[in-house]
Amino acid sequence: MNRANLIVSNLYRLPPGTTELEVEDWENDGNIVKLVLNTKDYTNFQEESDALFAAARKMKRGSAVVEELLAKTLEGEEALNDAQMDLQSMESSVLDEGTMILIQERLERTAKKTGWKPPKIEQSEEQSKPRRNETKKSQGNKARKPNPRELTSPSGHKVLVGRNRRDNEAICFALSKPTDIWMHARGCPGAHVLLCSRRGSPKVTDDDLQFAADLAAFYSDARTERRAEITTAEPKHITKPRGAPPGAVTLRQEGKTLLGKPDDVAEELKEARELSGANWSELGYRKGGKRANNKKKTAAVEKETAKKRREEARENNKRRKRKEESDWF
Repeated sequence: MNRANLIVSNLYRLPPGTTELEVEDWENDGNIVKLVLNTKDYTNFQEESDALFAAARKMKRGSAVVEELLAKTLEGEEALNDAQMDLQSMESSVLDEGTMILIQERLERTAKKTGWKPPKIEQSEEQSKPRRNETKKSQGNKARKPNPRELTSPSGHKVLVGRNRRDNEAICFALSKPTDIWMHARGCPGAHVLLCSRRGSPKVTDDDLQFAADLAAFYSDARTERRAEITTAEPKHITKPRGAPPGAVTLRQEGKTLLGKPDDVAEELKEARELSGANWSELGYRKGGKRANNKKKTAAVEKETAKKRREEARENNKRRKRKEESDWF
């Protein structure tokens, strides 16, 4: 850009036909420099300066695109690191299917940034044919009944919390009654919660609603927040889109929005999640359980490292941008 600026500032001294000229370079203390026309590519200095500025504009646009791609790449890398640490923090002997589903759903949401694709399991023709015992086993699995968590509200109402997609599906369509209240954390993956209010049972109180809302927040990706919005609905307004996977539903009509407080759930529930390797630290990472407490330190270090890389990349982009802008007149 310095050469382009020198040519433009001295164009009045560089009429067509001029091939070289000594000029003052005021960006370098007024030193005398010789401008020599690139006669191989240009016929005059005006043509060369136009080409140089066009190339500079193209580079500036390209740097903006690169900066955006770099930011997306760093975000994708951070999402994959989060998922990897979540998986590593889980004890293999007590894998929580619900937690695995939450991790998969998070990877699906960030797939455009990470390039993540669900694994495909290829089987040979012989392997794909089920054996007699395997057929019976699969039929037994299909007949397996849902097993949601069952808790009791302050007034004695039963509260069901889904552990996995199968439980969530059953809560919505098999276990719910018209008088029940369905809940789910708004805007993030989580368990379906059902506050059962059956005929002859006590009236549902605000404490009962808060109890269920806290559970919906705790068993969701919003568990690290102080408060989380909880959507409520009557079971009759829950519908299942055609072709949707188990547990995926839509609402024809929403009820009152509640605020769930994940930290207000019973301590034994927090301890159970910690033992299963599914608890979350203040940094937003899962604690690894009592036998893997050092993992939270690793998470913090990797988080800080990723943050420093992003800051360095942004600072480099800013310096490059300032340098390019300083070359313009």
